[in-house]
Amino acid sequence: MKMTTVKKVPATKTIGVVMIVIMLFALTALVFGCAPSTETGAKGNSPEAPANDPYAVSFTWETNADCSVCHQKEHDSFADATTKAGVHSTLPCSTCHTDSALSTVHKEVTSASKTPIRLRSTKVEQATCLNCHENLESLAQKSADTTVLTDAKGTVVNPHALPETSDHAIISCVSCHKMHTAEAVEKTAQDLCISCHHEKVFTCYTCHD
Repeated sequence: MKMTTVKKVPATKTIGVVMIVIMLFALTALVFGCAPSTETGAKGNSPEAPANDPYAVSFTWETNADCSVCHQKEHDSFADATTKAGVHSTLPCSTCHTDSALSTVHKEVTSASKTPIRLRSTKVEQATCLNCHENLESLAQKSADTTVLTDAKGTVVNPHALPETSDHAIISCVSCHKMHTAEAVEKTAQDLCISCHHEKVFTCYTCHD
């Protein structure tokens, strides 16, 4: 009878295979263990995630919602003293963002949705700002001597007492006072004027022959 010789696998090779298997299990556990949990979330979050993205968390707009879930940059600006948001750091987002359209624009939004860089469908009402910052008449008196808005011909305009026109009617506090950036209001105000008065002349019908 012919005897069959069984080759022994070197112990070092066996240990190597076992180590690889263990590492694969550990890596799998690490990946799934670090995945965001959808059972609990920030305030205003729905516990269920969309079926097409197991890691996304649904969001429902509420006045006490944690906006930083998506708007991290804006949230961080509250800790930056060079921004207007830093000056208002004790106020919740809903103090200024009172627009009822917020619930509509956040419909079906998840943590995986693309975050817009500026307000398009909602706005911060001027009346909201004036609830704390007096009224336009008082502000106009305080800025009566400012020369921030001076055009190429030396005409000076008070930023809080603009001539009444249909174009100026849509300008509000946040048109110049950007809350979540460190850009100086002097620059944002000048840029706003120049966006229409492109020749840097404020008096209409005087810059073109």
